[in-house]
Amino acid sequence: MDRQVIGKILPMCLDRMAIKNFYTLHRRFKENKAYKLRYLIDCSCNVIKHERIVKHDGYYIINAFLPPVNSRAFEQIARSVPGEGAEFYTSHVSGKRLAPISTYVAVTGKCMYHCWHCSASKMMQEGEEDLDTRKIIQIVKSLQDLGVGIIGFTGGEPLIRKDLEKIIQAIDNRSMTLVFSNGYGLTLERAKALKAAGLFGIAISFDSTKAEVHDVKRGYKGAYEIALKAIRHAKAAGLYTMGQVVCTKEMLRTKEIHDIAKFLKQEGIHELRIVEPIPCGLLEEAKDEMLTEKEKRELIQLHITFNEDPSYPKTSVFPYVESEDQYGCGAGVQHSYIDQVGDFRSCDFIYKSYGNVLEEPIGQIWERMHKACGGPKCMCCAKYKCSNSQSEKIPKYYRLLGGKA
Repeated sequence: MDRQVIGKILPMCLDRMAIKNFYTLHRRFKENKAYKLRYLIDCSCNVIKHERIVKHDGYYIINAFLPPVNSRAFEQIARSVPGEGAEFYTSHVSGKRLAPISTYVAVTGKCMYHCWHCSASKMMQEGEEDLDTRKIIQIVKSLQDLGVGIIGFTGGEPLIRKDLEKIIQAIDNRSMTLVFSNGYGLTLERAKALKAAGLFGIAISFDSTKAEVHDVKRGYKGAYEIALKAIRHAKAAGLYTMGQVVCTKEMLRTKEIHDIAKFLKQEGIHELRIVEPIPCGLLEEAKDEMLTEKEKRELIQLHITFNEDPSYPKTSVFPYVESEDQYGCGAGVQHSYIDQVGDFRSCDFIYKSYGNVLEEPIGQIWERMHKACGGPKCMCCAKYKCSNSQSEKIPKYYRLLGGKA
């Protein structure tokens, strides 16, 4: 273990809950004679090697794809795998889960914006009525009982819902809660109310440092000022505040993505989430917008570059997290999505539904989805339309945990 990694984990090593979560995993893994402590250590070091670990409200955060390591939500995801004894370890190594790590719930199909890349455009065209408060609460409670560690609220624009605070209040500390928003309607008072209800963090979409460019991309005049104020209000309310940007070829080529990162660093965001264009919704047929493999490698490098340079914010690049070097594609393995009518899907960017959570026990649907999606993969299922073949290379997280380089 090198000095840099030790420096990253040392504060966490002194945290009682983080120690408990790590030790509980080690103790249960030991029931399998094939397991060695160094496998868990090597795996953990690989996870954090290019991360900038931050502390917020007493919680240590590797990135917003995982619950804080010293939280009950992290404990929840660690034990949500099938089997007891020796099987518990082999289930972790093979990526078998009783529940996804994260599920994002579309609480509305409505939005006042017309964003250039909108992945939810299809649902908004369908014009379905939003589910009522009782049904959304039923859904989030079933997700918690299933074992989901991160529940994210999306849409449409989730802040449209006036009952969002009531929904969040129904979620206990077995899950971390996030909101994904364009910032519309996030006054300081609303941000404080969401925080008081139990919301952990919010990601505000941000497309450009130039107001006119952001407004055009969002299809709404004034969207830039709305997003900027939302970030400031979220910060002032004590929410874990993230900026989220879809990085285009042009943004990579001109290094505009660097400008956005530095600008948001000055605004004090806790994390920058960078997404690549995905062929879904309004981008379904926009093949020219998809990054080449070379451009994707450049984007992945930003995760490393930004996290090593304090002039940039802590950064999470989706293709890095889902790369062969980390967890691989999360669809139906670590992640899932519930749309505005309750259909359970493997990913926000994949249309196929495996059943409706209001009509069938959620555990049965997850089991069916999880089996159909197969084990961990190194390629994005939404982008490359992967099959459930197990012949391709396994992501490094699972290889290291299983004692393989």
